Amino acid sequence: MPGKLRDNVSRIKEPSPLGKSLFVGLRAADVFWQYNLLTRGWGLRLIEKLGGQSVSPLHVFNPLSVTGLQPYYGLVSLLSIGSSVKQIIHIIFVSEQTMSLGSGVAIPAFNTVFNTLNTLLSLWAVTSPVSSVPELGTLLDTFSSSPLVAVGLGAYAIGLLVEAVSEFQRKSFKQDPRNQGKPYGGGLFSLATNINYGGYTVWRAGYAMVCGGFAWAATTFGFFFYDFASRGVPVLEEYMTQRYGDAYKQIKSRVRYSLIPGIW
Repeated sequence: MPGKLRDNVSRIKEPSPLGKSLFVGLRAADVFWQYNLLTRGWGLRLIEKLGGQSVSPLHVFNPLSVTGLQPYYGLVSLLSIGSSVKQIIHIIFVSEQTMSLGSGVAIPAFNTVFNTLNTLLSLWAVTSPVSSVPELGTLLDTFSSSPLVAVGLGAYAIGLLVEAVSEFQRKSFKQDPRNQGKPYGGGLFSLATNINYGGYTVWRAGYAMVCGGFAWAATTFGFFFYDFASRGVPVLEEYMTQRYGDAYKQIKSRVRYSLIPGIW
């Protein structure tokens, strides 16, 4: 008999200032970690210690810029900032679920691992899109030589917006006293019952594409899609059905997709 699927999110709604403060602090710290991997040369040296060939430092550093980085690596740094800002806003202004100290460490650590892999792949000569770009090239040069960077940036922006907007739409619905005890199936959630998970999957894949190319983006997309489809969505839908009964079944009957509209 198969074991019970694991739910990574608490469904208990109560204050947890310590767990959430830890989460916010660690997600903010990730921004500085990713930035230092780039600006202090830690990432270049780590790749070389692992036996790989890194990109030329001239592709990375620009002492005359505000960030100290060439435009492409300024973009890589901004992607890590965007991911942290989105999640910090969510935990402060949207989430009502309790967060244990363990989750306050584990979830940021998980995101930092993926962000670090992205940063290192952007520095590895085999996967970096700037390997074929002239030294001191602009971001437009990177887009021209590697259109996947532009595609990845678009997917990142769309996915992040979809995740954030859908969650704020649901929050607004829940705050209306007239909707107490009702499940939400409007706004972007009318396109897929777990579209916030779909948005996360898309922006994670877009982030990966900007830094590591198509193969890494496909791997990242497949990882998160499989996890949500085989674990996250079934766990949440079981919870929603038990809590809301026929009201949630009615939403399921009219919303065709569960994760990403047009795909699944």
